[in-house]
Amino acid sequence: MSETAYKKIAKNIDQGPLTAPRSKTGYSEAFIEHLKLLYTPQEAELVCHLKMGMHFTSAAEIAAASGQAESEVRAILDPLGKKGRIIGFGGMYALPPIQVIFNHHQFKEEIGPDDLKAAELYQNYFIKDGFYKYYESSKKGTQIMRVIPVHRTVRHGQKVLDTEEAHKIIDAGKHLRLVSCPCRVRTEKLGVRECKGKFPIASCIMMETSAQYFEALGIGKTVIAEEAKKYFDEMQDLGLVGTTENYEAAGHTVICLCCNCCCSQLRGRTRWENPEAVAPANFAAESSEDCILCGKCAERCFFKAITIDEDLGRAMVDETKCMGCGVCTLACDQEAIRLKRVEREKPYPGPRELFKKVAIENREKYK
Repeated sequence: MSETAYKKIAKNIDQGPLTAPRSKTGYSEAFIEHLKLLYTPQEAELVCHLKMGMHFTSAAEIAAASGQAESEVRAILDPLGKKGRIIGFGGMYALPPIQVIFNHHQFKEEIGPDDLKAAELYQNYFIKDGFYKYYESSKKGTQIMRVIPVHRTVRHGQKVLDTEEAHKIIDAGKHLRLVSCPCRVRTEKLGVRECKGKFPIASCIMMETSAQYFEALGIGKTVIAEEAKKYFDEMQDLGLVGTTENYEAAGHTVICLCCNCCCSQLRGRTRWENPEAVAPANFAAESSEDCILCGKCAERCFFKAITIDEDLGRAMVDETKCMGCGVCTLACDQEAIRLKRVEREKPYPGPRELFKKVAIENREKYK
């Protein structure tokens, strides 16, 4: 029965907007093995009754469905909630977001039990089985995340909306917490982190419900808005690209600071065949006649959008490749390259509109 229970958990995860990892023959075997690291067979028999998307099921309902006493249900599920492997409070339970399921073992930099096994399994179901295509964007290319531009280097007179500016997004949050980047933690633990020595592991800026979730688990560090904004600027100065969810409304849950070799989102563009992995900002870099052909901007660009044209005497930007992040501009001592506004697709109004569209498009992916 336990093997069936794990497949039921995968099926319930599949009902979320990002769906569950699959192979050509069904749910990815590597992902099923990952679930076994999270839940013992006894736990899986109860977890298989939980739903995704903050749709909570009561202990009494789980007891009725499983044939176990309500007290037994709570005795098994409450500790899982305290570990963050499910969401649970007051006798109500749900599956966590798939991002938490994937990264559960990678939010702490020290190597714990099963961390390396979880990292190896991720390499199989996320990369080898190609699930990144549906984690980064829907089947039809609707992006989950978008790039945040470096507002400090936008050309004078160019419009920057509050929803495009990281400091404004941070200011809108009531709860903020720095949590180690699970993408770089994973590659660090596996001993394959290419950016080691160039970038620190660094932290994601968790906000609102995400910050509260990690605070309850005792993971990360709570910060105030000024600290979070200073940290974000410092990481951009180093060359990391800021991203957040692809909607305009307040209530963002994370700002990521991404490299091109570890990030589960950016690698769709930089390493894998998913050009729709991340939505670009409504900006693009542009050089001026002050360019001295030093090439620092081109070296910084993760997306290979900048070339140095000695005949023209300046850096040239391919706007079809430029994501509008602006980290290239921070490397220019001459201030010869800056961001200009380029209207592209607008973010979605809010999370409901974004994830509803993703869910509808992903329902068709296996038809």
